[in-house]
Amino acid sequence: MDNVTARRGIQSVEIAFRILTALQTSVRALPLKEIAALSELSPSATSNYMISLVRTGLVAADEKPGCYKLGPASLALGMSAINQLDGFDIVRREVIALRDATRSGAAVTAWAEDGPVSLFKQEGDARSMLELRTGLIPLVTTAAGKLFIACLQPARTEELISRELSAQQPLTPASLREEALAELRANGFTSIHRADLGYVSVAAPIWDRDAELRFAISLIGTSATLDTDAQSDAVKALLDCANRATVALGGKVAR
Repeated sequence: MDNVTARRGIQSVEIAFRILTALQTSVRALPLKEIAALSELSPSATSNYMISLVRTGLVAADEKPGCYKLGPASLALGMSAINQLDGFDIVRREVIALRDATRSGAAVTAWAEDGPVSLFKQEGDARSMLELRTGLIPLVTTAAGKLFIACLQPARTEELISRELSAQQPLTPASLREEALAELRANGFTSIHRADLGYVSVAAPIWDRDAELRFAISLIGTSATLDTDAQSDAVKALLDCANRATVALGGKVAR
């Protein structure tokens, strides 16, 4: 096979990936016509691909006739990808320890091409209106997202920030970055307070040996159950977990 042919790739694989990505964006099973629209395919073409995707287990038929969701093979691939992340076992243990120490919801997040991805979570004793979930999470309205805004090069976050900001908000990617970076430098963590939802979260950085932000570890709760003051027991536990994970990954803990 020459280089030109190798670069051309297999179009059917890329189309199947578009279908899987369309399903990934939804928290519910989708009807075939909606999957086709999201995948930029005709319903008949989507139906043909769906036959093979269901056979392989990458897609599963939902209880609702004509609707589909990601299947067990997709779940297995996702779990394998997470387990292959260098250091994931370390931060997963810290999330469990953090949840046990604070009784609040805890999670670990990493950066992916499409934004911050929650990899592992532990629910707290008191549930908030916003349930913890794995998968892509908002960048602007989460403490973990705010941490990535502070630490990553602007070019990696600017487009996603602009998409998430509403036209009515007086904020800009630059002002959000400045605010997030100032908070991180002052406190060692970032925070989000949503008075309208009674939701609060704090996130601390886990650095690798190259001084790059590898993971964000977070606490999530309500204003009544989670004290986000820098001197609170919960925030101290968060920073302790982040520091232990950083050391385990060969990173340097800020003093």
